[in-house]
Amino acid sequence: MNLLRKLFLRNLGLKLTSIFIAFLLWTQIEGQQRVVRTVPVSLEFINMPGGLEIANDYPQEVNIRLSRPASARMDERHLAAVIDLRDVQPGRNILPVIESSIRNLPSGVEIEGIEQNRIRLDMERTRRKTVKIEPIIVGQPAEGFELGETRVNPREVLVSGPEARLELVTEAETQPIDVGGKSKSFLQNVYLDLEDPRLRFESADSVDVFVVVEEERRDMKMKLPVQVLPKTVQVRISPSTIEATISVPISFTGEIDSKDFHAVVTIEEGVDTTAGEKSDAVAIVVTPEKYRDVVRVEALSPTQVKITFR
Repeated sequence: MNLLRKLFLRNLGLKLTSIFIAFLLWTQIEGQQRVVRTVPVSLEFINMPGGLEIANDYPQEVNIRLSRPASARMDERHLAAVIDLRDVQPGRNILPVIESSIRNLPSGVEIEGIEQNRIRLDMERTRRKTVKIEPIIVGQPAEGFELGETRVNPREVLVSGPEARLELVTEAETQPIDVGGKSKSFLQNVYLDLEDPRLRFESADSVDVFVVVEEERRDMKMKLPVQVLPKTVQVRISPSTIEATISVPISFTGEIDSKDFHAVVTIEEGVDTTAGEKSDAVAIVVTPEKYRDVVRVEALSPTQVKITFR
């Protein structure tokens, strides 16, 4: 034991100095080692000219090969490839991604290469357009009920975006509205959707949709003579009768008398009623008050009649 202690303590100062020097050498060697890694860096655009927009799909990131000391730490999320758009023009633009484009690069980190070092941007002028809203209905109502009309408020919406993309858009769809199992009409506020992510809503991005769910109906047909109002106007009508298709709820068990209904053509004030003059007129069916809650006129055949003044 004494021999070991003597061996350990002999020239202790020299031994400690040797250990310290070895540590310094190791630290220096470790600091000289570098790590090379390719990392994705997000693209950021600055100085976008007013009235212009990017119309094409472009990479959201570029890959950059970085070299850093092995001992250095780096948060890659802070890196960004910044592209200045102040000089872009309508049409195709090719923009370089260079070393000076990379921001937030830590000290000691070097760029060894940039993949996708050219970005193509198709610039178009911003346009606005009003499009109709199309409600999307899914599902089936409860048994014995059917989907009626859908009323949208507002009926149209203002959309903006790149000119060429906007030209392809004729409507904006609502999110799906489920009528599965419904037996009553309902009102629902729903968001609007545009398939093209480069387009956006200038006005509200949601609308109110009133969905009519009603009892299933059955059709009935009736022949109706066409009357002219005012009755003082003398005309010849062709054809003199029209066929009206009406519907009633399937649960309705009452009687419908066609004699209670009238097909009417109204001669508007100012129309030339000189004998021999001819005109097309639209007939409407007058539904008696006692049938208003159950009867609905579905179709007329023909939809117009010809009148000749006498």
